[in-house]
Amino acid sequence: MNKPDKASVVKIDPALLKEVEEIINKEENRIRFANKKQFINIAVYDLLNKIKNESKNAKKEK
Repeated sequence: MNKPDKASVVKIDPALLKEVEEIINKEENRIRFANKKQFINIAVYDLLNKIKNESKNAKKEK
């Protein structure tokens, strides 16, 4: 099993990668997303937080 402190390589669908590049190349996104790696890291982080929050809210409603 991978150690948590080691980086991993993940293959991304070429169509998705093209969309990422289009978003990064927009003038309004150039400061927030300097490169594809940074964009992917932020997107995954945001998605994980959203899923965690939805899970917490679902538990509170029960």
